[in-house]
Amino acid sequence: HGGDSCAEYLKQVLASHIETATVDELQPVLSMMHQYGKDWSDYTPAALERLEAAVQRREVPSFLTLNERLTLAFLSADNDVRNLRWSDGQGSTACSVLLWDSEGLPFWSRESQLHMSVASVGDSKALLCRADQKGGLVTALTSPHHPGVRGERERLQRHGAFFSRDSFGEERAMARVANTRAFGDWQVKRFGVVAEPEIRHFDLSGDDAAFVVVVSDGLTSVLTDQEIVDIVKGCDTPATAARRLVDVSERMGSDDNMTALVLRLPAWDAPMRDLTRDHRQKRLDSVDQIQRLRGSMFAGPHGGSSSMQEMNSGHAARVRLATPERLLRRIFTTHQRPYLSVAQIQQRVRASGFRLTLVAEPEDIVLDTDEDSGSVVAVPEIMRMTLSVLGRADTSMSSDTSLVSQKDCALTHEQEREQLSLED
Repeated sequence: HGGDSCAEYLKQVLASHIETATVDELQPVLSMMHQYGKDWSDYTPAALERLEAAVQRREVPSFLTLNERLTLAFLSADNDVRNLRWSDGQGSTACSVLLWDSEGLPFWSRESQLHMSVASVGDSKALLCRADQKGGLVTALTSPHHPGVRGERERLQRHGAFFSRDSFGEERAMARVANTRAFGDWQVKRFGVVAEPEIRHFDLSGDDAAFVVVVSDGLTSVLTDQEIVDIVKGCDTPATAARRLVDVSERMGSDDNMTALVLRLPAWDAPMRDLTRDHRQKRLDSVDQIQRLRGSMFAGPHGGSSSMQEMNSGHAARVRLATPERLLRRIFTTHQRPYLSVAQIQQRVRASGFRLTLVAEPEDIVLDTDEDSGSVVAVPEIMRMTLSVLGRADTSMSSDTSLVSQKDCALTHEQEREQLSLED
């Protein structure tokens, strides 16, 4: 988040940190954490307390436990990030899965007794699909580190953090970050946004473990856990499955970064059923129906053309397709009172930094936030059309095309009962 530098850096170094972690990294890691703030001066992660006590007794252990190794590796990598120029404004989640057989058998062998450890920071997620009698149910191997999770919220509050919601209704810590644990984001480290991983351990039987999926929130924001594993079930190879996960998420309207990794386990070829196929197909049909609507909505920075002609002429880099639901929700949602004036709507459009265009054959209709300057249809008329889509058509408009009355655009009682939606 904030850019891809942190994620790219971790892709290069995190695995190496896990492999090469030693007791010598303990003091540098603890010293850096003690610099987060005054209430961090004597903090030691629970996974490192045994190791710290042993070092203080000058009894250096001959090996690191897996919890100690993973915690040292994550925090040491985060210390490295601190010295990079983008560390204040960028961050990243991480989810690492370690898998092995205690007898040394290949992890894909049906005779293997698998041990799995999962270390996570942030809201990237690891999912396990079992080859069970119910057709392959999903098991979540991680929990998201969000302000809405009670334990995470209380942990940050102990360090003085406050929480708020952004314009999309997403809860954030310090009005900045959506994850309560992360690499980077050094401006909010002292409030508890640390890279200390949550570590979980699992024992698996080779004949009932089908596959593991690791995904970022660009997928989990539009697909349920069960939908994710069901999409994988219909694929021949893990690589094909990972690509299909990303493709389906894009069709579902995800506009966040998307990463998918699929690990084949011994029961990959076991018969399983797509438990969410009908529900998922209905969702996809709804998305396709919206895309086929005669009017599409495009967004581009003020001052740039947003016409369909420009898209067809090869200048698509200057225009991005925005989902109508998200764009209109940002403009029209109000928690203060159940209505908005047209002037308030214009102000929100102006503040968003975007220019909205309703693409309707044969001409483009520009929803401009400034004075009317030759638009195909005057601003008040466009406002009336847009409000009508949202079920807020009872709006009084001024005859002057550059002015709109302040009359509130309240929903009628009939409209409230019907709960008109954009799709309706």
